[in-house]
Amino acid sequence: MSDEVFRKSMDLNFWGHQLMSREAAKVMRKQNTGGAIVFNISKQAVNPGAEFAPYGTAKAAALALMRHSAIEYGPMGVTCNAVNADRIRTGLMTDAMVEERSRARGVTPHDYMRGNLLGREVTGEDVAEAFLHLAKARATTGAVITVDGGNVAAMMR
Repeated sequence: MSDEVFRKSMDLNFWGHQLMSREAAKVMRKQNTGGAIVFNISKQAVNPGAEFAPYGTAKAAALALMRHSAIEYGPMGVTCNAVNADRIRTGLMTDAMVEERSRARGVTPHDYMRGNLLGREVTGEDVAEAFLHLAKARATTGAVITVDGGNVAAMMR
C-alpha cells in the first residue's frame, strides 16, 4: 500500500477520533457534568484481513486511543467505549464489495452477509443500538461491544 493510502486512512480513522474526542472532552470538562465518548472500531482492529492494512492499522490505533481516553477522561466522569462492527452495508462495504467478497469465498451474497454464528445479517440499526447503549452506560468505560452476529476470529480476547 502506498504511503498516501495509509495517511488518508489514518487521517480519517484515527485522527478523526483523536480530534473529535479531544474537543468533546474539553467541552465536558468545562461543563463538569461527565459525558460519553463512543469510538467506531472495526473487526479489522482485532482480526485484520489481507489488503486492509491501512484501515485495520488505523482502527487498531483508534482502539488503543479509546483505552487511553478511558484512563485520561474517567476521573472527569466521562466514559469512553467502542463499537466493533463487521459486515455492515455502508459506504465502504457496498453491494459491489459484498458481491466481490462472496464470489471469492464461493458463497452467495446472502450467505456471505449471514456468515456468522447467528446466521443473520447485521444492520446499521443493530450498530446504532450499540452506540446508544454505550452512550447511556454511566458505569461502563474502556469497553468494546462487538456487533457482528458472532465472528469467532474477531472476538475480543
